[in-house]
Amino acid sequence: MEKTNQAYYQDKVALITGAASGFGLGFTKKILELGARSVWMGDYASEALAKAAAGIAQKYPGKVHTAVCDCRKKEDVFRFVQTAAEEEGCLDFLFNNAGIPCTCPLINIPPEKFLELVQVNYLGVVYGTMAALPFFEAQGWGHVINTASAGGLMPGVYQSSYASTKAAVISFTQCLDMEYSDRDIHFTSISPTNVATNIFKIDVIAKMRQEGHTEEEIEDAIKKIPAPEYAIPLNEAVDYIFANIPQQEVNITVGDWTKEGYDLYRKDYNKFKESLELLRLSRKAYFEAVARGENPVFPG
Repeated sequence: MEKTNQAYYQDKVALITGAASGFGLGFTKKILELGARSVWMGDYASEALAKAAAGIAQKYPGKVHTAVCDCRKKEDVFRFVQTAAEEEGCLDFLFNNAGIPCTCPLINIPPEKFLELVQVNYLGVVYGTMAALPFFEAQGWGHVINTASAGGLMPGVYQSSYASTKAAVISFTQCLDMEYSDRDIHFTSISPTNVATNIFKIDVIAKMRQEGHTEEEIEDAIKKIPAPEYAIPLNEAVDYIFANIPQQEVNITVGDWTKEGYDLYRKDYNKFKESLELLRLSRKAYFEAVARGENPVFPG
């Protein structure tokens, strides 16, 4: 792995959505480790956010700030960005990271669920970027980093809802990279494959929150759910991303499968499709078993 350009992050101000766990929490820790002046953490899960921030603030006193931010709501996102930028006097990095997964046959997805995916995964990115751009333009510098997915680069199996929102994020990022090519304002999308985050446990987390469980109870429960063996460790993925952000490339692909799969997808779609046939069949069998009232293990 190439060496991280630490100077790119030193004394900078960053804002991160979806910061209570997963990539967002990993980004928060990493940029502080690299010398950031201040990090603003946003998440809709207030209890989880407070707990995550408290742990980091002990190591980096005075550098961690939080705001409850529901990325489905334009007002929340604009208020979060504006508050951070105005209180700090600048804003250097915007990590539009909040997102929710969905692997499910389209016919089984209520329209309201699809709308929620669009609101969080795509419109949350749009709102954050719109809110930050006036500050970036005024100061003549800024870098927007949007968490997309390998599923946004190429088709996913039973992921028409999720993958299409991530494809929108990638296109949005690329268009802005063109639009601002003559200024020192940069746009990067991150497209990881399977990384060992709570994305594999999101349904359990959501269900337990609905049932009124505490964050401690949820944390204890999800510790017992292992990530798939093929998942990349989160710290490795974060280190790779932060080593590549200073290159200001429009897209960072994370994981060998992402690079190899995307290459195959572009060169030979039929062969790419064939390579996913076993996964398609196993997921099809899973959803059929669920429809019969069984409780199968999701095939990954």
